[in-house]
Order: sequence, then C-alpha cells, then structure tokens
Amino acid sequence: MKNIVISDEYNQVDLKPSELVKRYIALTQEDVRYLLASAKLSLCNCPACGAKERKTSFVKFSLTYQECGQCHTLYVSPRPDDKTLNDYYLKSAARTFWRDELSKATDRKRKEKIIKPRFQWILESTGEYFKTAQTWVDVNTGQYSYIDAMADANIFANKIILNPYLKIQQGDYQRVTIIQKPWWEYSVQNKADVISLFEVADHTSDVGGLMKFANHVLTDGGLCFLTTILSSGFDLQVLWDQADNLYPPDRLNCFSIKGLKSLFEKHGFECLEFSTPGILDVEIVAKAMQANPALDVPRFVRDLIENGDEEAKRSFQEFLQSACMSSYGRILLRKKF
Repeated sequence: MKNIVISDEYNQVDLKPSELVKRYIALTQEDVRYLLASAKLSLCNCPACGAKERKTSFVKFSLTYQECGQCHTLYVSPRPDDKTLNDYYLKSAARTFWRDELSKATDRKRKEKIIKPRFQWILESTGEYFKTAQTWVDVNTGQYSYIDAMADANIFANKIILNPYLKIQQGDYQRVTIIQKPWWEYSVQNKADVISLFEVADHTSDVGGLMKFANHVLTDGGLCFLTTILSSGFDLQVLWDQADNLYPPDRLNCFSIKGLKSLFEKHGFECLEFSTPGILDVEIVAKAMQANPALDVPRFVRDLIENGDEEAKRSFQEFLQSACMSSYGRILLRKKF
C-alpha cells in the first residue's frame, strides 16, 4: 500500500484567509442554531467501525462530539440525517458565503496547490490501475474550478457531477454532465470506473450508506478517490476541542485511520494508497498557540514551536507525512472483484 510524501511550500492564509474563515465559522454557528437546533437528532454508533462504545468528548455549536471506544474516530451523536443536512446546505448562509466569497478569494492558490495536484493524482493513478477507465462520477464537488478541471480530464469519455448545491445549469458545462441531486437519489444507469469523494464523508450522516453507494456505482476493480480529515492527525490530536477547523456539520465525522480501514474492508474495498500529505499541521498548532498563549499543549510541541528553527519544523512536518500522522487523509480504494 502506497504512502505518498509531498514536498511543497504554502501557508494556511493562502487557502483560508483568517478574517474570511472567521466569518464563515460565525455564519456556520448561526446556521446550525437556526437550521439544525430544532431538527430531529438521532443517536448513532461509530460511523467508521460501528462500535457502540463511546465517550462524550466535547460540545461545539450545541452538538456533541463522541469518541469511539474502539477505533477513536470522533463523531457527532446525536446527529441529523442526510436529508436534513441536504436541506441545511441548500439554505445555509455560510455555504453561500463560502461559494461566492471565500472560495473566489482563494481560487488562484487553490487551483495551484489543491486542484492541480489532486487531478494529477487521479489521472496518474487511473493510468496505473485502470487504463481503460471511461466514466468518472464525482460527488459534491465544492468549487467551480473543480468542474473546469474535470472537464479537461480527457482520458475520461464520460464525466458526471452529482451536486445539488452549486448554482449551475446543464448548458454551463458542455463536457460534463451535471445532475443536481444528492447521491442517494442517483439512479445508476451504467457503472462507473472512477468515483471521487472529496471531503464528502466528513459531512455525511450515513457513512456506511455512502460507501455502499460508491461500491454499487463502481464496476468491479473500479477506483474510489477519497479525501478526509483525520482525528489521528497531529494538529487535531494536539488541539482537539480547540481546533478551529473542527466544527459541525462540515466535520460531522473526524475519522481515525483504524476506523477508516475497518469501514473500507466492511464495504468491499481494498486500499491501494493511504497517505497523509498535509503540510499545515505544525503551522496550525503554531497559530493556535499564538492566538492563545495559555493554550495547554505538550511540552515537546511547545518547545518545537517556540524554539525550533524552520528546518526543524519542516522536517517534523515531513515526518508526520511519512508516518501517516498528518490530519489530511488522501486515500485510493479499489472495489474488490
């Protein structure tokens, strides 16, 4: 199984300008209060390994995060179902702000640092593992630039986007089929060779249902490209409830590696690559410490952040990648024959 290490340089502000992110989080908190507070919430077992054992970890935006007693995945329970979440995202002022302001402000850097490498990963891996792939289905692509990149992926004859949230019309993109429905309403006419789930599992209530869907959509040997946030990652392990990037419903689930491997095995996938090529863990912790000097962090971490030189911090971030201990997970799955 592959584990890719990436050497690159950019900072958190390039992708998430602090003032815009603060505005987005504030809007999300308001949206949760008005759109989810009165919704029906249901208790659930661990969305990764299915274990019943859990302990309450912390509360954010009035929703409770539990930690799985078996795999240590962090997840919200009780939680809304996916139809409620779909309604939330359709009405959310925060998502409108993300789409119309935050993503546009960072579009150039995201194209360079996220979209281009991600599509290179898809094209190269498909060429290696499924040379005859013709059909690619993407679920809930978050930015318009992704659609442009998908349209240019000429190795695929058929490109389909399932997304009820983007403000697009079929005629806007001649080389991509746009289906403005949630994934559970998609009627599979022909099997796909590739499916991509970028940060989709993070805000899905029925994660098992999502993986069943991916398995059903794919032909035997088909590839599933998936990215997600990891509770086992360095910055989240250090910051935990103080992590600014951990909040519902965008992070309804924060998986552990152990939990994800159990989930994939349960739903008929083999793992071809499991990488954590994040490069911002150390910077995220440093910014949190700067914002709150009294933040309780391990002495080793404080010494690294306050006394380590840039080479030490860079080397430590590369170690996190090589040891699969960064909080950004990049995963390639293959449907078992």
